Amino acid sequence: MPGGGFMKIIFDLDDTLYSSKELREKREKRILEFLGNRSKEFLELRKSNTTIGSLSKLGINKETFFKIIEEVPINLDKDEKLREILKDLKERGRLIVLSNISYSCVKKSLEQLGIIDLIDKFYGGDNFLTSKPSEEIFSIVEKGDICVGNNFNKDLLIPKKKGAVTILISEKNNPDSDFTIKSIYDIEKII
Repeated sequence: MPGGGFMKIIFDLDDTLYSSKELREKREKRILEFLGNRSKEFLELRKSNTTIGSLSKLGINKETFFKIIEEVPINLDKDEKLREILKDLKERGRLIVLSNISYSCVKKSLEQLGIIDLIDKFYGGDNFLTSKPSEEIFSIVEKGDICVGNNFNKDLLIPKKKGAVTILISEKNNPDSDFTIKSIYDIEKII
C-alpha cells in the first residue's frame, strides 16, 4: 500500500464513512413525497441511474435535490471507533470526503460523527457542476491516491482509471476493485 504523508485518502460519505438505514429511508421518503405521482417513474429510473441522475431525467435540478435532502434532519451518533481509525490514517495521508449530497449536509454529518476536525477537506455536490460519477469531481484524484466508496461505478471507476487504489465497502466482492471490505472498520487491515 502506498505510504507517505502526501498521499490522499478520498472517502465517499453516505454508506461509506457511516451507514444509517433510517436516514436513507427518511431521505427517500422525502424525495417520493416531493415527486408525488412521479414517484414510480423515479423509482424505475433509479434502477439504472443515480438519484441525482434520475431526478435530472424528471427535470429536477440538483439544487432542488439539495433543498429536499436538507429538509431531512441528520441524527448521527458520534463514532469513536471511526475517529480512532481516521486518526491513524491521517498520519499517512490527507483525508478528503467527496459526496453528492450538499456541502451543508456533508458538514453536519462529519460534525455529528465527531470527525470533522480530522478531515483535511470535504466537498459536497454543490461544489461541482456535475455529480458523481464525473471526471470533474474526481479531478483531485491522482495516481497512488486511495479512494474508498460503497458503489464501484459511482465512487471508484474513474479513480481506478486514474491509477488510484480502490477500496469498495460492500458485502459482495467486486473483481474490478483493488480491495473489498465489509465495513469502514476493516480498512486498517488494508492500509
